[in-house]
Amino acid sequence: MKARLKNNQGIAMVVVIVMMVILLSITGAALLFSGLNLKTASNLMTGGGAIHVADAGVQHALSTIAAGTTFSYSADTNNPTCVIPSSSCTTTSYSFAGSYAYTVTATNDPASTGGNTRAILISSATGPNSSNRKVRAYIGRSSASWAPPGAIYIPGGSSSDADFNTGGSVFRIDGNDTNYSLDSNSDGRADSISSGPKSPVYGVAALYDSMVTEFINSLNNTEKTQVQGKDYNGATSPATPSVFKTTDSFSVTELANAFKSQVGAVPYNSGLHLTSTDCPPRPPEPTNAACKLGTDASPQITYINGATSTIKFDPNSTVTGSGVLILDGKANIFGNFEFHGIVISLAAGPRGDESTEDKLKLRLRNNARIFGAVLLGPTGDDLKFDIKDTASVYYSSQAISLAQGLGGSCCLPQSAKLIAWNEVMQ
Repeated sequence: MKARLKNNQGIAMVVVIVMMVILLSITGAALLFSGLNLKTASNLMTGGGAIHVADAGVQHALSTIAAGTTFSYSADTNNPTCVIPSSSCTTTSYSFAGSYAYTVTATNDPASTGGNTRAILISSATGPNSSNRKVRAYIGRSSASWAPPGAIYIPGGSSSDADFNTGGSVFRIDGNDTNYSLDSNSDGRADSISSGPKSPVYGVAALYDSMVTEFINSLNNTEKTQVQGKDYNGATSPATPSVFKTTDSFSVTELANAFKSQVGAVPYNSGLHLTSTDCPPRPPEPTNAACKLGTDASPQITYINGATSTIKFDPNSTVTGSGVLILDGKANIFGNFEFHGIVISLAAGPRGDESTEDKLKLRLRNNARIFGAVLLGPTGDDLKFDIKDTASVYYSSQAISLAQGLGGSCCLPQSAKLIAWNEVMQ
C-alpha cells in the first residue's frame, strides 16, 4: 500500500500545480476584466461629462452672440468663425471645470432663408482620459417681444460730443413697462396709464460712460427723480436716476433703413410742418391726413426726411400716430403729440453751439408723449436732445408690439436662440 502511494506522489504534485495554474489564471483574468470594466466605466463617465461640457459651450456661445436680425458668419465649413474663445479655436480653448475644455465655431446655414437667418454652431469638448465629444447646434433669432435697452437709447460714440437739455419739474422718462388705455373721448390721447407686464428697462440707456455722465449732469436733484426704470433708487440723496451704460449695441441707422424699406411705409420726403390750424384739438377728427400717422388699429411706418425742409409739429397742434416714426433730420415735436411705438431720430452732423436751441436734433416739448421707445441716432454721431415741460417718454411693450408687428423679423434686433442640436459621431 505504501509502495502504491509512493508511486503516485509525482502525479499528485503535477495535479496540484495544474490546479494552482488554473486558479491563478482565473484570478488574473478576473482582475484583468475588472480593470477593463473600470476603464470602460471611467471612459463612459468622462465621455458623458464631455457631452455636457459641449452643451455648456453652446449655451456660452448663445450668451455672447450679439442681438440682430440675421447672422454674418461665412458659409464655408472649412473656414468657420471662432466664437468661443474669441481668439483662435485652432490654438486655444476655453477651460472648464474638471480638466475639461471646449471650443465653439459658427457658420451660416446655407439652407436657411437668405442663407443668413440660421447659423450652425459646432461645440467641441475634450476631457480626461482623452475623452472628446462634439455637438452640432442650429440657432436662429428669437421671436419674443422685443425690449429696447432703455425708454431712450443713446448709442453715440466713444468720442461723440453730447448735450442734453432737460427742464421743468414734470417731464418724465420711465423705463417701467407702461400700458395705456383707449381714447374714449376722441381727443387723440390715451385716457389713462397703468403698469405693464414686462420687466423694466433703463430710463436712459447709453452705450458709453461719457453719455451717461453727460445726461446725469444735465439733471438737477428734482429732475433725477423724473428719470425712472431699472435700477432707479429714490432712497439715495440725491435720487439715483435710471441712466446707465448698456452693452446692447445695434445700428439705429440700419434699423431705420430696414423699417422704411418695408412695403406700405408712408414717406414724407420734403419734411412735414403741421400747425394748430392743420391739426386742431380733437374732436372732431382732423381733415389733414398727416395729423394721424397711423392708429393702434392700423399702425404704419412713417418716414419724414428733413434734409431740405423742416420737421415741426407746432404748439397747440394735435398730431398722433402708431407704429414706427422715423425722423430723418432735426425735429421739433411740440403740442399734444402722442405716439405709440418706436420713434427713431436720425439727425446727422455736428450738434451746434451749446446755447443755440435751434441746433437741437430732437426737441420734445409741451404735452408731447411717446409710449414705446425713442432711439437717438445715428450711431457714433454727436447728440443734442431736449425734453421739457410735461413731455414724457414711457417704455411700453404694448406700444412696441405695434412696431414689431409691422416689421416682423426684418428689423428689430433679437437675441440668438437654440433651435435644435445633435451629437456629431466621430
